[in-house]
Amino acid sequence: MNWLNEEYKKNLETYEKKDGIKAIILYVMVMALGFFQGWLYTTDVSAAALNGMQIWIPLVFLVLFLCILVFHKVDLDTLGINNNQLLKSMGLGVVGAAILLLLQSLLLIMQGDKIAFSLPIMATWMIFAIGALEEEFIFRGYIQTRLAGLVKQQWLVGMINAVLFLSIHYPVKWVISGAFSIFSLSWVYVISLLALHFLCDAVYKKTNCIWGAIVLHFLYNAVGAML
Repeated sequence: MNWLNEEYKKNLETYEKKDGIKAIILYVMVMALGFFQGWLYTTDVSAAALNGMQIWIPLVFLVLFLCILVFHKVDLDTLGINNNQLLKSMGLGVVGAAILLLLQSLLLIMQGDKIAFSLPIMATWMIFAIGALEEEFIFRGYIQTRLAGLVKQQWLVGMINAVLFLSIHYPVKWVISGAFSIFSLSWVYVISLLALHFLCDAVYKKTNCIWGAIVLHFLYNAVGAML
């Protein structure tokens, strides 16, 4: 069975080296933003303000990113922003989230943790939603597709983007702890993030619709935070 959507495949064939370079530049900008947010945690900014900035900084960055694409007349359909196979995409997203959360629960149990639930505050729900939108539009919708302009093998592009996606979750930890180590994130979190990447990637590639991947990502963030 061919998992790669035909429309998705056709879009990949249109990208050139300059598109791949733009994707790398965008990744560097996201990393820089992560270091900036980490630095904010080392200042005297109040907890309430920090929570607010976790919402507004990614939101403003995402809006600017989309505005730039619109200004340059980039077809947003090439980011999966469409209604094609919407129900199928969202259904796969829900199934993927269930699989991922089961995996995470098993990993936590293997680590010796007890499973308990707590309800996040409203601001946290907003952070989860905006985080899912930002990361899926940027990493699955834009960076991974445009990297095809530099790397033609899709399996290799997927592996490269997995590393890029994982790496953006480090800067805040690095700045706060003052230690630049791959062990700044727990092994359970690392495995969960990589699984999240590949599941979101599969949903998007199957349908060429980004909304299912966003649903998957949001459910992982929200329910995972309750664990």
